[in-house]
Amino acid sequence: MPENDVIDPTLRQQPQPAALALDGVAVESALIVVDVQPDFMPGGALACAEGDAILPGLEWLLAQHAFGHVVATQDWHPDGHVSFASQHPPHQPFEAIELYGHSQTLWPDHCIQRTEGAALHPAIDWSPCDVIIRKGTNPGIDSYSAFRNNIGPDGHRPATGLAGWLRDRGVTDVYVCGLARDVCVLWTAEDAVAAGFRTHFLWPLTRPVTFDTDGDTRQRLSELGIAIVDA
Repeated sequence: MPENDVIDPTLRQQPQPAALALDGVAVESALIVVDVQPDFMPGGALACAEGDAILPGLEWLLAQHAFGHVVATQDWHPDGHVSFASQHPPHQPFEAIELYGHSQTLWPDHCIQRTEGAALHPAIDWSPCDVIIRKGTNPGIDSYSAFRNNIGPDGHRPATGLAGWLRDRGVTDVYVCGLARDVCVLWTAEDAVAAGFRTHFLWPLTRPVTFDTDGDTRQRLSELGIAIVDA
């Protein structure tokens, strides 16, 4: 797996009992927790609508040890990242430009490496995680999905190695949650399906940049046959 993307594997030091059943969740499953970081919380550099509302439910879910594997992702940008509006004057945050032949949304500077805003949220006990994937580390390529970066200058989307990591461990089903529902969580779900995993979207444990996108997000999930878990 590319060492610049997958870091700090916190593999459990002691053998763990088989995952507990939770509403039929199989041992051959993985929970993918996307970008639960302070910069995406209310008051953060790129706040999601009610982003902090998912914290209690996520903390409870992780404490159940109900999944065979747990993956967390972390937006981890260098200063001057290509996706930052500050690098493209006079453009403003949330405007779009063409980058490498595709539309690129410009974001406020956020999740800059080794800042408090980029840390995994301190309200969560992250010890159940098996591996942490850092994305957006290349200054010239944005990265939404846990599985693949966005399109780069060569027209390709480099893989993070997560799909192979999951297959090596016999995972068949992935459950995705986190932030933002309409961007990084959605892209992760799309790529999970493309990689051949049965994919489940934990809607209550996600929040969008704006609720205005929820209708489009649900339609896209339905089109892909992704199971939306509403409770």
